[in-house]
Amino acid sequence: MHSEVDLNVEYKESAGKGTARKLRAAGKTPGVVYGPDMEPAMVTFREQDLVKAMSTPAQRNVFLRLKCSEERVDGLRVLIKDLQVDPVRREFIHADFYKLDPNRMIQATVPIRLEGTAIGVKMGGIMQVARRQLRVACLPDDLPEAIVVDVSEMQPGASIHVSDLEVAEGVRFLTNPELAVCAVVSPSGAKEEEVEEGEEETAEEAPQAEE
Repeated sequence: MHSEVDLNVEYKESAGKGTARKLRAAGKTPGVVYGPDMEPAMVTFREQDLVKAMSTPAQRNVFLRLKCSEERVDGLRVLIKDLQVDPVRREFIHADFYKLDPNRMIQATVPIRLEGTAIGVKMGGIMQVARRQLRVACLPDDLPEAIVVDVSEMQPGASIHVSDLEVAEGVRFLTNPELAVCAVVSPSGAKEEEVEEGEEETAEEAPQAEE
């Protein structure tokens, strides 16, 4: 079952840069909650609470169950759509929380988790990873926490591509199926940058509602 964590938030009426600075000075981070069939709601939260929530295996794809005194916000299940971080202090500046509709498709970046030790690696080869995450589209309840790839049977020179991966019913990849995920290469070959380097999703990409 996908990770779900409670997150305490406070509803706020006012917005603006001045208000946001005062909130951060008080140890609170501003955010907004929006999504299907609701007016955007301004909220605040404690940064340490969100950091703790993202420490689950789902990381940024964790489902958050909002706890709030404001009735229209309390109980909503959301995903982190955007998270702004100060480039110097590495503190959260602002967060966008997207209200999930169980019947509406979303897009998300899901981490890849390699399992096992490849036969080729045991023989002296090196496991070279081309991509560490993939974009998928699915209903919220079908969102995987990770894409598990068993590499234990990989021989020297073998590679795994997106098209080789198995995923649960209802989930589809949005990445080119011909792109490599990983390969077992000789030590000399490992000096190259990455196998079949191409489009690469970034960790900062966030879940989106699908049109």
